[in-house]
Amino acid sequence: MIAVGSVGLIVSKVRESTVESLRDSRDTNTRSALNSFLFSEILNVDSTEQRALFLERLIPKLIDLKIALDLDDNSPRNVRRRSLKRVMLQLTSEVIGETRVRLTTAFAYFGFVEETIALMKNNRWWIRAKSCKNAGLMLNEAALPHLEQCLDDENDDVRIEAAQAMIDIAGVEIVAPILMRLKEMSLWMRVRLSKSILVFGEHAVPPLITALRSEYPVIQGFCVENLGILGDVKAVPTLLEYINYAVIDVKHKSLIALGKLGDDRSIPIIKKFLSAEDELLRVDAAKAAGNLSTPFLAYSLHWMLMKDTISVKLAAAEALSRTGERGIQSLKYAAGIGDEQVRMVAIQFLHEAGVPAFELREDGGAV
Repeated sequence: MIAVGSVGLIVSKVRESTVESLRDSRDTNTRSALNSFLFSEILNVDSTEQRALFLERLIPKLIDLKIALDLDDNSPRNVRRRSLKRVMLQLTSEVIGETRVRLTTAFAYFGFVEETIALMKNNRWWIRAKSCKNAGLMLNEAALPHLEQCLDDENDDVRIEAAQAMIDIAGVEIVAPILMRLKEMSLWMRVRLSKSILVFGEHAVPPLITALRSEYPVIQGFCVENLGILGDVKAVPTLLEYINYAVIDVKHKSLIALGKLGDDRSIPIIKKFLSAEDELLRVDAAKAAGNLSTPFLAYSLHWMLMKDTISVKLAAAEALSRTGERGIQSLKYAAGIGDEQVRMVAIQFLHEAGVPAFELREDGGAV
């Protein structure tokens, strides 16, 4: 019985190896024919300035490619057609400029775009997700409305691939519409989209500001976080306007973002939140004040160090250590009072600020 099973396994591996070898051979031939199309000359026509004429001149070359690969059968099951699609998808990340235009045109000419769009409605989520990803690789704008519908898909992977594909096709201009359409974002979606959006740098600021109008706090928070990371002060007025009526979680993220941006216009609002009822808001406000490194908030921070909870004391002391001489003097004063907790926190941050030990008395107070 074991011998029969072993023979069956060997036969199966041989069959798989044969199929894979045939596919590799077919793909090699396909790649050769495709390269002839991609790198053939079209004289005296600029693909950017004379796009319509350039695409017209491509048609005979696409016909030649079709003949070379014997693609009369347009069925998705045609092995030669599947080979062409596979090879083209593999090439998308390797070509740019005019060659990329040729490849995008070929995806539409051979019906791969329509085929991919149709699969976005498949009952199986993994097929829908892969179709969205392939649509992004094909870079065809015809897929955008269908990808937008996939942003409402019940499956998170489908929504992620749809959003990513839309950005790949349309660039930064599509960021705001995507975010305004989304109702929720998983952690993985936030990571994926953030990575793609931050690549646009300062050009991502306007669409993120626009998307702050979303009614969903998770989207608002995502926009605020990325505005803080981008560090562009053009976002400051919007954040200052928005923070007062934002939900609590977005308030936290807005304070952190304002701290990262480090603009003096945020001083009044940060001072306001230094006395907020919510302890975590006071912590975030203190951290933001530390990032601003301004002496104007030193008095409020000193009061927090003396009277607030241990979490707030730590945040306030760290902020004071970064606000210049006035903050250092405040910490030295705190290091000499009778409250043991206050003294220890102050001494810790004086040490981290590089204040020499000889400036402190043996009991911890300032000299």
